[in-house]
Amino acid sequence: MSAGMTRAAELHVWYDGERVGAVHDTTPLAFTYAPEWLARDGGAFSLAAIVLRPERQDGPEVQAFFENLLPEGELRHYLSQRTQTTSLYGWLLEVAGDTAGGFVLLPVGQPPQPPAYEATTWPALADALRQRSVAAIDLQGSDARISLAGAQDKASLAIFDDGVPRLPRGTAPSTHILKPDIRRLAKVWHSAANETLVMRIAAACGLPTAEVFYEPHTQACVVRRFDRLPRPDGTLARLVQYDLCQLAGTVSERKYEKEGGPGLVQCAALIRRYSSQPALDLRHLLNWLFFNLYVGNNDSHAKNLSVYHLPGRGVMLTPFYDLLCTRLYPGLSPSFAFSIDGESRPGAVTRTQVEGLATALNMQPRFVLKLAADLAQRMPGAVAQAMASVRPGLPPAAQDLADRLQQFVLSTTQKTAARLAGV
Repeated sequence: MSAGMTRAAELHVWYDGERVGAVHDTTPLAFTYAPEWLARDGGAFSLAAIVLRPERQDGPEVQAFFENLLPEGELRHYLSQRTQTTSLYGWLLEVAGDTAGGFVLLPVGQPPQPPAYEATTWPALADALRQRSVAAIDLQGSDARISLAGAQDKASLAIFDDGVPRLPRGTAPSTHILKPDIRRLAKVWHSAANETLVMRIAAACGLPTAEVFYEPHTQACVVRRFDRLPRPDGTLARLVQYDLCQLAGTVSERKYEKEGGPGLVQCAALIRRYSSQPALDLRHLLNWLFFNLYVGNNDSHAKNLSVYHLPGRGVMLTPFYDLLCTRLYPGLSPSFAFSIDGESRPGAVTRTQVEGLATALNMQPRFVLKLAADLAQRMPGAVAQAMASVRPGLPPAAQDLADRLQQFVLSTTQKTAARLAGV
């Protein structure tokens, strides 16, 4: 917002051209559903856990839904410095136009506009990234109001059938997310190659996983957005998506279980409550859990799990995302994001903890242990497949990381599977 401009007192929330409600400039942040939304033909649906009722609301469910749309950590601090904003409403006003999921936030009196894009090239993007101290978030330009949640630097892109990368302008929806190497942590190297490989390993194992590719000019992991679908007329539809912190009414600073965020039992309860296919999604949840143990991803918290409404198929877990081998890097947390029957040290999780978890989830321990064993058997082939498809296109230093990653994942899978089998 330019200096001297009057700050809008409300932000309107839009879904596919319909006004859902209004966000009010208050502390705590408040939200009111629009009367026309509550009377919507075909039935209104709630924003995550915000109850459908006409009164103004400012409870934890409101804070959690809107706060979880924003960048976290150092990116939020940078955003505060860049925009001279420190309030939740102020951050939403500055960047939360095109957000994760199906909603667009715009100042009152500004209805959604037709999407606009600026064509660019991968070398041009790479040059821009080299010129900026914080990087990817600034690629959007001063007129873009695009919010990508999470602590990792990233930018929105649109890549259509011609393969040309384009920068969305205003609130235009994107098709991909550009995730360059993490720069702010000195000991974290070639994170983009790491993420690309781990995501490809997951897909090769049969886990529902977002599509990714490694882009060599920008040295970035490029992720295809699963919350955007092309329409027959060439425009993009936004799908309704909520992460499990939004559904639990938990703000991002408490996303870790040890900080009060959802644990595995609560995540399973949310899946049972919201999913149209709970049995299948609970199986996916467990495979995701064991996969993160095998690949050394200690940052697998509840915010990295989401559900979405896929037209014609109902509500289900989204494809998995943000998969990274964090244990390769010194200085990052040695603890697993979730407690498994009271144990958060990855190397100390045994058959006993898995059996305890199964009981807490009201599932048969034998079934859960078999899932873990079957996934472990698929891991070596999946690792080889991912390496063959990604490693040749990496720069030399990233190839060194790939080799270390391969050795680590194979060794960790073998050791963890043995403990879970009681060997």
